[in-house]
Amino acid sequence: MARFSGKDTETYTEVLAQVCLAYSIANNKALTKEVLISGSDLNPKIVASIKRYMVTQSSVNLTNKSFTSGFVEYIKGDVSKGLNWVDAQGRNMMEVKKRFKIGSGHKVYNDKLFEGGASDNNPYTAFLKAKTGAKTDKWNPADIWVMNLAGRQALKRLNRRVQARTKISLEYCNQFLAKEFSHGNIVPVSLKKPQKTPHIDIVNSNEYVTRVVLEKTNNPTIEYTYGNKDVKINFTIETVELAKGQKASTARRNPNSIRGNVVAGSEKHVRLKYHVDNKKLELEYTQTGKPTRAAAKMGNIGAANFQKIINETSKQGVNKLNSIERNYSDIDIKTNPWFNGRQLGVTKARKEISKIEPHYDRLAEYVGEIWKEITNVNFDSGKMKEPDALWSKARAGELGMTIHAITNENVKKRVIQNLFEAAASISYVTGLNKEEMELEEQVSMDASPRRTNFNASVYVKVF
Repeated sequence: MARFSGKDTETYTEVLAQVCLAYSIANNKALTKEVLISGSDLNPKIVASIKRYMVTQSSVNLTNKSFTSGFVEYIKGDVSKGLNWVDAQGRNMMEVKKRFKIGSGHKVYNDKLFEGGASDNNPYTAFLKAKTGAKTDKWNPADIWVMNLAGRQALKRLNRRVQARTKISLEYCNQFLAKEFSHGNIVPVSLKKPQKTPHIDIVNSNEYVTRVVLEKTNNPTIEYTYGNKDVKINFTIETVELAKGQKASTARRNPNSIRGNVVAGSEKHVRLKYHVDNKKLELEYTQTGKPTRAAAKMGNIGAANFQKIINETSKQGVNKLNSIERNYSDIDIKTNPWFNGRQLGVTKARKEISKIEPHYDRLAEYVGEIWKEITNVNFDSGKMKEPDALWSKARAGELGMTIHAITNENVKKRVIQNLFEAAASISYVTGLNKEEMELEEQVSMDASPRRTNFNASVYVKVF
């Protein structure tokens, strides 16, 4: 299979999803490779039957070889071993069609259509008017927008209203979209690599909420082991269909009082894994010894943001880490910031071993203290002889320690929830609710009240 640019890959996967969903609308069944592709081109009868359900950018032409030659070559290939792109996405889009009752009155829009700025038919117009400073794909990461006439008319009315105002609130945008989603008028769809069976997650609707649960597997919440340079934060997420009368915003603020039923098949054992080179937390739908639920990373959060969220939610673990850090100022370990991402003037450890090597023994002592706190066993430096690996393991340990050393499970869970929601483009929240603040104060910590800096809007994640 030929190599494709990132831009082409993005375009081809989005257009394929549009084609597959349009076919399901027209035929009420899943599209397959055998049906869509005829020789080295698209089947013209299929293209003719679905084009009225699709709206694409001008660069996409399903009847012109200048586009279809690369498109067909790409979708002929496999998304993973033994799983063809068309067959996989065809199944996924058929599930979307059934789940959200998408019919002949809907059209499937590519998000690239809306990059030109505010307009009557742009679902991002109201968000842009809110001037949050955030990028549109953080507010709604949809790759395709499925809208019927009622949704398009409501969107046009909204956009004309907001353009006449000096400013609107983000919550105003979110509630509009949540309402239209509830009625099936507007369905934003974020695409991830398809798996052998379809998976659909609803994010930020009024009817469902994602709940974080700890210790549902044999893996420790903070997994800090030999054989790698990282740390993993393990937890389980499950989708709850809320009981009538309960708001999603209230449920997320008070997760221990959520009323409703867990959606069958929604439980996923996941982790936030520290990435050594880019110093990010990456959300993975897998855990050690557990099945992988998605091939692609499902979001990430950078070092500045994970420090801010931890600092402004609970500093109990930070204080415990600081008590160790104060003894290692001789090797450039600081307490503020507690994450020493530039220790010894190093940016990427594997490229700057000469800066680390003279301090190996002291660095091993530092990692050893963190190791003992997290794992309750002594560190064996003989199992991590490379200076760059040890340096990176120190950074991973600093992050792991700030969560591991939180003694109350509810407070720890809240920190993890805040990190997860930021990485997953659900929200950007710091702090604790009233009950959790009382728990924090019981261990003589200054408690930070819960603050919502940013809420993403409703969307459907399909993989």
